[in-house]
Amino acid sequence: MKDNENQLNNSPQADSAPENSARETTPATETAAETETLIAPETQVAQPVNTQTDGGENPENPDGATAISFERKKLSKEEALKQFENRTIEAPKKSKWSWLSYVLLIGVIALGIWFIFKDVSDNMNGENAGSFVDVVKGGDWRFLLVTLAVLAGILLCDWFKYVVIMKTTTGKCNLKTSSKVAFLGKYYDNITPFAAGGQPMQIYYLHKKGFSGGASSAVVLIKYFVNMYCWLGCAFILMVSNTGVLSQMADQTWAQLIMIVGWLGIAFNLLLPTLIVLFAVFPKLANACTSAFIGLGAKMKIVKDKDKAMAKAFNTVNDFRSAIAIMSKKPLNFIFLIVFCIAEVMLSFAFPYCILRMFSAIGDGEGFGRLIEVMALYAFVQQAVAIIPTPGNSGAMEAAIMQAFSAIATSAVLMWSVLTWRMVVYYIYIVIGICLTVYELIRGVYRKNKAKRLSAQQEQAEQSALADEPPAPPDNG
Repeated sequence: MKDNENQLNNSPQADSAPENSARETTPATETAAETETLIAPETQVAQPVNTQTDGGENPENPDGATAISFERKKLSKEEALKQFENRTIEAPKKSKWSWLSYVLLIGVIALGIWFIFKDVSDNMNGENAGSFVDVVKGGDWRFLLVTLAVLAGILLCDWFKYVVIMKTTTGKCNLKTSSKVAFLGKYYDNITPFAAGGQPMQIYYLHKKGFSGGASSAVVLIKYFVNMYCWLGCAFILMVSNTGVLSQMADQTWAQLIMIVGWLGIAFNLLLPTLIVLFAVFPKLANACTSAFIGLGAKMKIVKDKDKAMAKAFNTVNDFRSAIAIMSKKPLNFIFLIVFCIAEVMLSFAFPYCILRMFSAIGDGEGFGRLIEVMALYAFVQQAVAIIPTPGNSGAMEAAIMQAFSAIATSAVLMWSVLTWRMVVYYIYIVIGICLTVYELIRGVYRKNKAKRLSAQQEQAEQSALADEPPAPPDNG
């Protein structure tokens, strides 16, 4: 469940926006973007002012640079949807080299699995690690049902997040479309670095299904923002309340590395939501701080276009505030959305514990306390590998999680536990996604050939009809 919403440049940009109607009556064009929610609802929404208009100079900026600042005003649901209206939703670009991404994906998955087996061989001192069948026989299969129930809960929570948002934005409860959007998000998040591919594909899919650009963007970005705050909030609480959990690891070098990089990771991931909160609560201060920060980046040649970077930051904040304004019109739906987001995050953090119990890697006497420790270990590892730019953080995730969970399980059982866990929460989406991609390609070729055959048959029938048609009578006039 890799919601790695972790940096400002990967956050929703302002290249697009929704339309007033929840559905378009005209055929959906192709476009893409994103937007999401949390904090003070409709009360005040920051709007950029003093922006340079097309074809003219800003009188306060004779050099033609864009000078942007914020003013507050109330925002209705219709106005909030308009914030997304100008978004350009485009079909994903295809390249003849796109097959290389699949080669890379397979490579990093193989690397991750190799790390798991290597860790076991390094710690077994030549002893037999045991087969999967042996581990299964020694497992506690009472926890099989618990594991399946937790997995079902994760999938259902992710699904119903979109159901709630679509009901709020479009007024319709579309279960089928919501389930497909949820799966698309997980699949494309898992095959792209920094989980950056899920949102554009979800927006494109919704727009292709006939939803307006504004509604498509609002649905996906509302989920993005709310889930981001819930995910980071839960991870931060688990890490702060269990700072000593890594001391149980056998390899303290790894323990120190995971702790340091984990705190750096969550600090980096908290940068965007912190800036958004500052803009929402203290817009003048946030405006000054952001301007100074981007100005420093420009002087250091890190930021190429200062005005464009400022506009991007302000547009991200506008997306967030617009998303909040939309959800705040339905407070009960907003509460349900937050509950589903927190439930999915907490169940995802608890899922490794269920797998470990299922394989008897954790004893019966280790209950709630051990559950919290496993969740905290996973939170540290997840934040530590969040900056690794491989699809699904593959390679780094397997290596780090094996080391972290070595504090509570032996290598032989842990190997199969981690493999099973990664298969269920990551590899399975890749397998299903690749199968669906191949199916769509085959279906596309079949339909194209069928259309050609029907066209040829129709043309042949027309020619036969013309040949059988009796000649016209002579004109005696």
